[in-house]
Amino acid sequence: MTLLEPLLSIRHYADGELIFARGEYKAGLCIVLEGSVKVGNYGTDGRYFLSKVLKPNESFGEFTIFSKLPRTHTAEACGESKVAYVSPGKLKKAIMNQPEIALQLLQSLSTRLHMSLEVMDDIKRLPVAVRIAKLLHELNREAGGLDVRSLSQEELASQLGVSRMVVSSSLKELNQLGLINKAYRSIQIPNTQKLLAWIKERQQIKDLL
Repeated sequence: MTLLEPLLSIRHYADGELIFARGEYKAGLCIVLEGSVKVGNYGTDGRYFLSKVLKPNESFGEFTIFSKLPRTHTAEACGESKVAYVSPGKLKKAIMNQPEIALQLLQSLSTRLHMSLEVMDDIKRLPVAVRIAKLLHELNREAGGLDVRSLSQEELASQLGVSRMVVSSSLKELNQLGLINKAYRSIQIPNTQKLLAWIKERQQIKDLL
C-alpha cells in the first residue's frame, strides 16, 4: 500500500454505510485503512450471505479494473471505517511506473483465489462442523490470539450459507470434543494445534471416501 499512498483518495464511512452495491460498474481499487468492511450479498428472501470481513490493508475491486466486470458483492462498513480509493487511470499509470505494484496485487489476488477454491471444495466435501473449525482457525490466525470475537453465530451462519441452528449444533459438537470453549460473546480456542490436527484428520477421512 505504501507505493500507492500518493494516489489514494480517503473516504470515511459510518457503521452499515454502503460502499458499493452488487452489480455496480464503477471501477476502482479500494483498500481498508481503518475499521473493517464486510462483503456479501442479499438473497431474494432478504437473507444476507457474508463472504468475508476485510481488515486493514486488505483490498477489493481489482477485477473491476483489470477485467472490467461489475462488482459481484455488496460492500458495507462494519463500524466507523476509513477506506482508500484509487481510480483505474491512476492505478494503471502507477503500475507502468512501478511494476512492483502489479506484483503485490497479483499476490493478493492469488491468495484470495486459492481461499475461494478451498471454500468451494469444502462446501462439496466437508461437514459443517469441520468447515466452522477451519473458519475459526483462520480467524484465530488472523487475530493472533486465542479468542474469536469478530463473528456471531448469525454471521457464521451467513458466511457458511447454513442456518443458525446448524451452526449452534456444530459449535456444541466442537465444544464437547474440547476443541473450543464457548464464552460470553466469544469463542475461545484453547489449543490451536489440537484443532488443526482434528481438521486435518477429518479432511483425510473425506479424501478416502
